[in-house]
Amino acid sequence: MFKKLTIFGLLLASVNSAAYLKGDFSYEKFQRLNNPEVKSDFDDWTALNMSYDGSLLNSSTFAETDLRFYINNNRQVNYSLPQAYMEWKDRDRRLSVGRQLLNWNENETYWLLDTVNPNQGMYLLSEKKEGLTGLQYDQRLHDNFTISIFFSYFNIPALNPGLTIKDGQVTSNSEWVRLPPKAVPLEDKLVPLYIEINQPDIARDIVLKKSLGVRQAFSWDQQRGEFSSYLLYKPENKLRMNAEAYMNEDLEKINVVASPIVNHHMIYGMQYKQRLGQVKFIAGFDVNDPNAKLGNDFKILDAGALKENNKVFESEYFTVKPNYERESYFHTSANLNRGSYMLSLNYIKLLSDNERGSDDFFSDTVKWKNTIGARVRYYFDDFFNVMIDLKYDMTRKDNILKAEANYMLFKKASINIGMELIKAPDENSYWAVYRANDAVYSSLKFLF
Repeated sequence: MFKKLTIFGLLLASVNSAAYLKGDFSYEKFQRLNNPEVKSDFDDWTALNMSYDGSLLNSSTFAETDLRFYINNNRQVNYSLPQAYMEWKDRDRRLSVGRQLLNWNENETYWLLDTVNPNQGMYLLSEKKEGLTGLQYDQRLHDNFTISIFFSYFNIPALNPGLTIKDGQVTSNSEWVRLPPKAVPLEDKLVPLYIEINQPDIARDIVLKKSLGVRQAFSWDQQRGEFSSYLLYKPENKLRMNAEAYMNEDLEKINVVASPIVNHHMIYGMQYKQRLGQVKFIAGFDVNDPNAKLGNDFKILDAGALKENNKVFESEYFTVKPNYERESYFHTSANLNRGSYMLSLNYIKLLSDNERGSDDFFSDTVKWKNTIGARVRYYFDDFFNVMIDLKYDMTRKDNILKAEANYMLFKKASINIGMELIKAPDENSYWAVYRANDAVYSSLKFLF
C-alpha cells in the first residue's frame, strides 16, 4: 500500500503547478423546421466539454473530451476524445505520443472532409475534428526545412454518429444520422428487414491496424511563406459495411447480417501557404485513393477482387457495392482576422470523375463538386457576436447555410442561437439525404 501511495505521489509531483482543467457545461435544444423521413426521438440534451493542459513526466500534456447526455431517454450518451497526447520538444525537434490532430491539410476542416482527421460527428455541420492515435515526430533539418513522420499501430474509427442494433432494428441517438431502410419491396409488397451485426474480433480486425505518413515543408520570408507535400497511408476513418441477406423461414422478413470492414487508403497532396499583409492564403491539391497498396504489412481490399472476396453482394432483395473510387480536390482559401471581424473566402473543385449517388446505405457520394464558401464573424463588442457561413455548389446547386449569434450574459455564462438550412435539389447530391434536416438550435452554456 505504501509503495502504491509513493508512486502516486511521484506522479502528482511531476504535474506542473501551472496545469489547469477548464471546460463548459451546457443545456442544448433544437427544433426541426421540417419532417425528415427518418429521425431520432431526441431534441434536447446536456453537454459537458473539458480540456486539460499541463505537464507530466517531463512532457507537455493536453487532453480534451466531449460528452452529450440525452435527457429522459434511457441515459443515452454520445462521447468523443478529440485529443489526448504527451509532447516533448525543443527548437529543432518535436515528439508527441497519443491522439492528436494531423494538420497536413488545413482546408480540410472548413469543407467537412474526413480523409486525414475524422470528423467528430456529433453535429451534421460541425467542423470539430478528432485526432489520429500514434506517434508524430518533427525534425528541423535546416532553418527553412522540416520533415515530419507519423506512425501508428492503433486504429480508432470515428465513434459518432453511433448506431444501435436491437431486435433487428437500427437506431441512433444522433438527430441527423442516416439509417438503413426498414423494408424493401418484393413481389409488390414491402418486406421488413431484420438486421444483425457480425461481431468482428475488435483487436485483430479493427484496432491493430498500421498507419505510416511523411511530410516535408520548406518555408521562406521569415516563415510567412511555406510549401509542403505529404503522403499518408492509413485505415479509413469510418468502418465500411458489407452485408448478406436471406429470406427468413417464415417468409415474413429478410434477415440481413452486416459485417464491418476496415479498409486502408492512401492520401497525398501538396499545399502552398503565404501571408500577404493580414491575409493568410492557402492553396492545395489532395488525392484520396482507397485502392492503393503498401506492402504485405498494410493489407488492403483489392477493388478488382471484391466480388471474389465476397465484398460485393447481389441478391433479389438488394445489392451492396462498396465504392472504391479515387477522389482528388483542388482547394484554396483566404482568411482575414481584423479583431473586430473575421472573414474567410473558400473554394473547392472536384478533379476526379465521381458520378456515384448516395442511394446506398453502405457508401456515400462526394460532398462537393464545384463549390464556393464564405464566412464572416463580427464582434459588436466583448459580449455579442454573430456568424454567417454559406456554401454553394455551382454544379449541384446545393446551398448549405449556417448562422449563429452568441451573447455573453456574464463572464461565465453565454446564450447561443443558431440555424442550419440545407437545400439540395440534385437527388445524387450528398446533401440530398439531409435536406429535410433544417433546424433552429439554442444553448445555455456555463464556463468553468
